[in-house]
Formats: sequence, structure tokens, C-alpha cells
Amino acid sequence: MRSKWTMLVAALVFAWVGAAAAADKGNVMGEVTKVEGEMVTIKMADGASKTVHVDPKGTKKEGDIKPGAHVEADVTSSGHANWIKAMDMKK
Repeated sequence: MRSKWTMLVAALVFAWVGAAAAADKGNVMGEVTKVEGEMVTIKMADGASKTVHVDPKGTKKEGDIKPGAHVEADVTSSGHANWIKAMDMKK
């Protein structure tokens, strides 16, 4: 019986850790605050900042990615941008 509870607790812990890792990926939107080499720091609407890796050969880029630009990026859980694009904020 004790073994079953141990396995259940272990399964719940792994599920929680996996969910936390998954929550850190997906689309990121905000203003570019810094570009340093291949690393782009984006300040999101909630005030949090996220630094993403923009590979010059592997990341699809649209527009001018520079400080002050409003961007949207698809980011993996390891912080790599699959794509990043500057958004037109004049609408």
C-alpha cells in the first residue's frame, strides 16, 4: 500500500514540474528592451522580462528587431525563438 502512495506522489510531482516547464514556452509579446548578440530581451505587458535566443540561421525574423520595437515571438521551453516579428503599433 505504501508503495502505491509513493508512486502516486511521484507521478503528481513529475506532472507538476512538466506543467511548470510547459508554461514557460509559447508566444511572447512585448517591447524589446535590449539586443545583445543573439539574445533579445522582451518586456511583457505584466512587467516581466524574458530573454530569448534568436539564432541568425534558424530563427525566422520579420521586421526590424531593435530596442523599442514591439514584437511577438514563438519561444521554446529552452528559450529559443522559432520565429520573431516586429509588430506595427500604429493602428
